Amino acid sequence: MIIDVVDAHSSGAPCRIVTGGLDRLGIAGETMLEKKRYVESHHDWLRTSLLREPRGHPALNADLVLPPCDPTADVGLVIINQRPVYPMMSGGNILCFVSAILEAGVLPIDQTQPITTVRVDTPAGLVVAHATCSGDRVDHVTVENVPSYATHLDHELEVPGLGTFTVDVAYGGMFYVIVSAEDLDVTIVPENAADICELGERIRAAAVNRIHVDNPASTGMSGVDAVNIVSAPHDAGNHGRSAVVMPMVPGAPRRSSGVRALIDRCPCGTGTSALVAALVSKGELGIGDDFRQESIIGEVYTVNAARTLDLDGTRAIVPALTGSAHLIAKSQIIVDDDDPLRHGFTVGDIWPGAY
Repeated sequence: MIIDVVDAHSSGAPCRIVTGGLDRLGIAGETMLEKKRYVESHHDWLRTSLLREPRGHPALNADLVLPPCDPTADVGLVIINQRPVYPMMSGGNILCFVSAILEAGVLPIDQTQPITTVRVDTPAGLVVAHATCSGDRVDHVTVENVPSYATHLDHELEVPGLGTFTVDVAYGGMFYVIVSAEDLDVTIVPENAADICELGERIRAAAVNRIHVDNPASTGMSGVDAVNIVSAPHDAGNHGRSAVVMPMVPGAPRRSSGVRALIDRCPCGTGTSALVAALVSKGELGIGDDFRQESIIGEVYTVNAARTLDLDGTRAIVPALTGSAHLIAKSQIIVDDDDPLRHGFTVGDIWPGAY
């Protein structure tokens, strides 16, 4: 089987956009959520083939270009990361996805206008992206993210072995526990990544056991997805800095040095959307205000609290995420039935946890 891909990154977060070769797989579903579940159930070998060695690495994600289910959408998207349960939405992925499909010609760039609008059908709902283009290049993309809202503000969370922390919990496409790096006595710099991952996973484990949340996109999906550790910015021109700890392997590490998670390389669009929703709810950020968030490597996304709306009785915001992406490769991936490693492998020296 031959799979056409475009590789890109957004502020360091790497994505592999699958633009061709999926037709024969018969990916079925009346909604993108159903298509996500179909791929999880019937074609999870795509995840391991595309993202694990010898073709991939632990930080890599994949984005599937699929026909949309929403008749108002231009394209459908299923996001795949290292976990066997795929995310509903991802800011870094959708920035890469929109930039890649426009620059690669999957959808045309509107040469008569400075902005090309792309309506993307995702498992979390319809997302509208506005790509500012110059000729055949995408300069940056602003994404109207899914409605985002806080569920817990200034909540006391006891973390076994660490203490009790005041946290917020908010949804920005995924559910995040938001906690201060200062309270954890850690600085958000690359050399502290392993410690940050360990702290984040211990906080997430405590939150999963003690905080109940229900995903608005799917009845039956519940639980905190990730931990957003936040601090003051290192650059005075920004508003904050974050390390979003994304779990990869369920359960406890199998050895004392095993870390089960990775830090998002980019500032995390859904994590920053959740943070902005919490800040608006607390009166610390106004509607129409920008929030410039640094990543652990100093890259920046901007999220604007564009407007409010009522979400079944919950006050939510529509966050507008702005960032850029860069194409880095175009290639064909060959999945050969004669190759015993065609579906990928992992080794515990660089892969979190022990497989």
